[in-house]
Amino acid sequence: MPDHGLVNRPEWQALWRQYEPVTTPLRMAGLVCNVDPCGGETNLYVDLPDGTHLALHDHDALPDRLEQVTGWIIQRGHRDNPTYDALVYDSTEDGEHEKHGADIVTMLAAVALHLKTMTDPDTRAAGTKLGELLLATTERYAVSFLGINSQHTAHGRPISGPFDSQAKAVKEYDWQTHLLEDAGWRLVHEQGGTEWPVTVWQRRDVLQVVFVSRQALL
Repeated sequence: MPDHGLVNRPEWQALWRQYEPVTTPLRMAGLVCNVDPCGGETNLYVDLPDGTHLALHDHDALPDRLEQVTGWIIQRGHRDNPTYDALVYDSTEDGEHEKHGADIVTMLAAVALHLKTMTDPDTRAAGTKLGELLLATTERYAVSFLGINSQHTAHGRPISGPFDSQAKAVKEYDWQTHLLEDAGWRLVHEQGGTEWPVTVWQRRDVLQVVFVSRQALL
């Protein structure tokens, strides 16, 4: 947690709770985060091992509610050197990563990549470790299939997703396999339980494997 006098104020705590989906993965990776409402313009700050920080905001300041964010801008700065200003990520309108909009997982993956490519030799190893830890906390999931047709040609793709939690993907998996059963597919094999379910289905001379999979973020 940040160490300052605002942490006990109700208005600061309300902002902190709003942005916990952003700060929690960062904190789990070992980074100190802070919500700063200075001057009525809220920004998120993430302290880095080399003394710099990342400032996270929308096209302007952050709104009071997370669901009102339209996109993310991440800038790397230094409190003691105001001329240090590097753009890391921009998913706001007309930004380089505009297509990702307010998506949190993709934004955190961009932070992880930036950490892993820090060039300061004294903090490079720490940045790489922090980036890997952050990626491990921001996984995405999908329901995928691998099919083999009567000509023994294999093909596969995600059926649906991505999902930001394994539980959501498993719920979708249950629905997709229900649809297969309704369409006349026969269950011939099942494994993996409720966490990583895998089933094999057959209809005439076609087989397909349906499973919950991790998706690469970067």
